[in-house]
Formats: sequence, structure tokens, C-alpha cells
Amino acid sequence: MKPQLVASTVAIFILLASACGGGGEPGPDATPASTDSGASAPRDATPVGVSTDPAIVLPAISAAMAEAGSWLVEARLTVMEAGVPEDEAPALVTIIEAGRAGPGVNIIVTNSTVRSGFISGSTSAENRIIDGKRYRRDPGSGAWTVSDASGDAPSLTVDAAVVGQIDVSTASVTGTDLDGEEVFHVTGTVPGVDAAVKVEVFAGVLDNLVRMIRLEGTAPVANFGGLLPGTDEMLPQTVEARYTEYGRPITVHVPPRIDEAEDAEVQTYLSTINPFTMQIPGELRSAPRTRLMGETFNGPGGEALFIVEEYLDPETDFVGELSGQAVNVQTYARRFEIALDDDGIYEIASNEAFTTASGLEARLIRFSESDGDVRWLHLVFLHGDDQGFGASYGALAGRFAEIEDAIMAAFRSFDIVE
Repeated sequence: MKPQLVASTVAIFILLASACGGGGEPGPDATPASTDSGASAPRDATPVGVSTDPAIVLPAISAAMAEAGSWLVEARLTVMEAGVPEDEAPALVTIIEAGRAGPGVNIIVTNSTVRSGFISGSTSAENRIIDGKRYRRDPGSGAWTVSDASGDAPSLTVDAAVVGQIDVSTASVTGTDLDGEEVFHVTGTVPGVDAAVKVEVFAGVLDNLVRMIRLEGTAPVANFGGLLPGTDEMLPQTVEARYTEYGRPITVHVPPRIDEAEDAEVQTYLSTINPFTMQIPGELRSAPRTRLMGETFNGPGGEALFIVEEYLDPETDFVGELSGQAVNVQTYARRFEIALDDDGIYEIASNEAFTTASGLEARLIRFSESDGDVRWLHLVFLHGDDQGFGASYGALAGRFAEIEDAIMAAFRSFDIVE
């Protein structure tokens, strides 16, 4: 068995800052952006009256992005080894999940898989930039470091700064179809940037907001923080980023552990980009961060806490028996029950109303697995009609009985930070 890679958060941040052009970043269960652009053959023309002049289209896209302010990004960075045929497996694949709250404010979670020579394994990283400071979490220890980020250039992808850096004189704009939508297809280059020798931007014709950016270029091996074998040759790389949730309120929080003592009896779970917070036992330790929304904690007695946040689309997420029902915390909790039933290994004991100490109306689901050997409590909360929060706290039956009071105290502390 090959050793698991343990790389510093700094290395991953350097990797993405170079590949993506500055404040950029990757997670495991993240859905990777497709390596296929998804676009059909260019159409003969865009709608009547819509300009395809790059000098008009590019500023319009930049202005629309600036007005939108916030968005989510899912991206994939692929790096090939020098001299390796394109049809062979890449040396490095990094999945990136990011939230951009505003200019110079973002959070980026990465998950990298390496297969190169005798090196094989994966590593993750988390970086937040807030008020000119960069907060980095070590993927091994979970410890945070703080450094100055005030002079950092905006990311080509996370901040979509590449749109304003494309050389207008050599750019071209056509109309095409992306995922069934009429979009501008801008092609061009960013002079002097090796990572952006070829740039493609797909933006909505009606709203000018970016749907996807694709960069092709090269990068020196030094950009990848020792994850790849040394070479003097530039390595071919591509970055493909998809953009969603424009204008959604996103707050990138200063990591709560920055101000908490390591030996504190309780610690704060504070969502990375949503207004959810909860006090949890201080002895729990965060597993390496691999996705933007939600987190996993492990305890000294084998217990585990899984926190999941999600954005919901009632038309696609409330289907089957839930189709047409009111979207509320009851139907959201029922959605979780249905998922447990579909797994076939869980037995649900109860699904009951639950009120937090601050007066929030939630649901509490008790269930077990393996003939009761492992017991679980699951907290369900719906914010508005499209922002879901779920916390699953479980342990072996004997251990569960010991910590049930602590679990209930944590769940009662759940609150909304506005």
C-alpha cells in the first residue's frame, strides 16, 4: 500500500494560486466539473440585436459579475506530466469548491489526488480570505495559521478576474448552446500568464453572467508544493470552473477555532458560508476538510458528528411522495427518512418536533443500525425554503448512552447568525 500524502495547506494554496491566477483553491465528495465543455457546435448567430463585439461583450460580463457580487464555484484542475500523451491518466487532479462573498472575500476547499511515479495518494486544504487576511487550515492537524493577503491578486477563476484580463484585440465572441441555454462563447488569451494561454468564457446572453470558464496553459512543477516529481519542464494543465447561486447571501466567517482554546469544554461549529452555528463538545476533532458545506468530527470514544448543509430546489429535491407538498421542516425531515429507508440498513425510532434554546422549530430523528449496535440522533432544520441543515451524531450503543446529554445540549444550541 502506498503512503497517504500529507501536504501542507500552504502547498495546495500555492498550487491553486498559480494555476488559477491568485486567491484560488479544492474536496472529496465534491462533484467535479466536467472536463467536456458541454457546448454544442457554434450557432450561426446570436439573437437579433445582440452584439458579438468583444469590446462590448467582455465589459458587459464584468459589469454583470460585479453587480451579482456573490456566487459558488465548482472546478477541476488537471495537470499532466511533461511528455505524457494526452490519453494517459493525469498526474494531479484537484477538485475545487469555493464560495465568493464579495471582492477579495472567499473560501476555497480543495481535494487533490496524485498518481505520479512512486507518489500516490490524496490531500485536502482549506483557505479563507477575509479583510485582507488569509486563514489556512492544516489538513493533518486542523490547526489554523493567519497571514497577510492584502497584496494578493484576485483569482482568475474564483473571482472570475480572467474576464477582465482577456486581450480584447485578439478575442472572439460567438453564440452557442451550453446545457440548453443560449450563451456567449468568448475565446481569447491573457498575455503573459502561462496558465491562461487559451481562455474560454461561457456567459448567458440574457444576463451576461458567467456559466463556465475554461483555462488551458502550463505551470512549473514548483507551483504544486512538492506533490509532483521535480522537472525543469512546464507541465500542461487545464482548469474548468462552473458558476452557480449568483447573488445568494454568503458570509465567509473567520474560523471559530482561531479564538478558542484547544482544551475548551465546548467549541463552535460555524458554517463556512451560511448562517448556521452550534456548540459542540470540545473533545471532538475535525476530520480533514473535503467539501465546502458541512463538516465531519470524530470523538475519542469512536463517536462521530456529520454536518451537512445544502441548497434545495423544491422541484427536483421534493419528489415522489413529497411532490406537491408544502416545503417546510416536516417535509425536509421526511426527505431524510426516505433516504434512510432506501438504504435498507437503518431502523427509524422516531421523528419528533424539536425546539432549540433560541426558539427555532426543528425536527429530531432517532434511528439505529446493525440491530441497534449503533445509535443516531439527527437534527433537521430548514432556513427559508431552500437552505437545509442536518447534523447526525452517532456512536456505539454503550457510548451513545454516555454522551446523549452532550448530544442534546449541542443540538439545543443550534442557532442562526444573521
